[in-house]
Amino acid sequence: MPPRTPIPLIKMDPKKAPWEQELKPHNRWHPDIPPVAEVQTGDLFRVETIDWTGGQIRDDDSAEDIKHVDLTRCHYLSGPIRVKDAEGVPAQPGDLLVVELCNLGPLPGDEWGYTGTFDRDNGGGFLTDHFPEATKAIWYFDGIYASSRHIPGVRFAGLIHPGLIGTAPSPELLQIWNDRERALVEAGEGATTLGGVLHTRPLALLPEPKGAMLGALDPEGPAWSRVAGEAARTIPGRENGGNCDIKNLSRGCKVYFPVFVEGANLSMGDMHFSQGDGEVSFCGAIEMSGFLEIKCEILRGGMEQYLTPMGPTKLHVQPLFEIGPLEPRYSEWLVFEGISVDETGKQHYLDATVAYKRAVLAAIDYLAKFGYTKRQIYLLLSCCPCEGRLSGIVDVPNAVATLAIPIAIFDQDVRPKAGGPPVGPRLITRGDVAVSTYDGTKPRTINMCMCGAAH
Repeated sequence: MPPRTPIPLIKMDPKKAPWEQELKPHNRWHPDIPPVAEVQTGDLFRVETIDWTGGQIRDDDSAEDIKHVDLTRCHYLSGPIRVKDAEGVPAQPGDLLVVELCNLGPLPGDEWGYTGTFDRDNGGGFLTDHFPEATKAIWYFDGIYASSRHIPGVRFAGLIHPGLIGTAPSPELLQIWNDRERALVEAGEGATTLGGVLHTRPLALLPEPKGAMLGALDPEGPAWSRVAGEAARTIPGRENGGNCDIKNLSRGCKVYFPVFVEGANLSMGDMHFSQGDGEVSFCGAIEMSGFLEIKCEILRGGMEQYLTPMGPTKLHVQPLFEIGPLEPRYSEWLVFEGISVDETGKQHYLDATVAYKRAVLAAIDYLAKFGYTKRQIYLLLSCCPCEGRLSGIVDVPNAVATLAIPIAIFDQDVRPKAGGPPVGPRLITRGDVAVSTYDGTKPRTINMCMCGAAH
């Protein structure tokens, strides 16, 4: 069989705004967003994507663009793509769409990316009570490796993946999403066990016409206002896949997506050069423009055959995937443990989120002993190929989470040793990331055992 050149299905220009692209992207989920392209099963095709903010973030040494980013204008997705079989019959609701990621990479001529933390009053994040200010680190790519002038002394191989990929929801599934997320918002933070521990706000992002981009749907047409008012935001992962930020969805991976509408209407974007498990700083992978080379298959009736619903309807399913054969190979790791006891000493019951927060905080404070600021380590843990694990979920009352960091990414040995961490002439300081001021009034969490310690 002769080699195949991927069909150039969707092209994007990273120097142009989203609304200036030839095939307009979309940043909402809705069944009435029309497909912009069509493929047949077995085709090898290429899809290009712009970075998730649509070019709002610049390659410079200021974090003001992160601080003031418009988060209603984000997650620009290439697609939707209608998928049909060799006989021309489109995928049908109840099928599984098999998506094989054959190759991925940054767009040629745009080989850079960024990692950041949002301002606490504009996006926040996992540790926003500890790090309320906006920050940014720029990364440059040398083949498979990434390095940054803002976090010097670190270099690692990337595991390129789409942070966001999924099929379109049916009207029924869209209604389920909007109803349950609206109920969460209306109940308020007091109704959640994590309300006083995690300070990311809001609780969910409900449909918002402001900033909506709906692909090929005519903005002057009669359907635009209705769709913009109903369409789901793209922030969380859901039954259709979506923004799951799974770093292992890389080259050679196969994803089995449930199909909810005719043609499946596959969309993708939010490309990452590298990411740590959890993407803990929220703007936390190495965000970039990129390309995907893909093949699709259709498994007729596959949803009922392979996916077990967990909920009141047959729509309450999740995709599954096979990990590809290629990933960075690191053999030595430093592992940090966290339990479900928060920073005030309060005991939580088997709460894995609190446990993971503790593990991340422990890693930040430890690695800051080696010449880095805590802000640098926070961003690094969000984008380097670290491994998060839920290690224990049965031994009451403490869930146990771990965060493993590859030792080889540093240009120094960061393991504990006799004599303690480097001090004096042995300690090499590493500058800092780009930092903006936090002008809000929300309190920050300070470690009571480390009062006054610099971030």
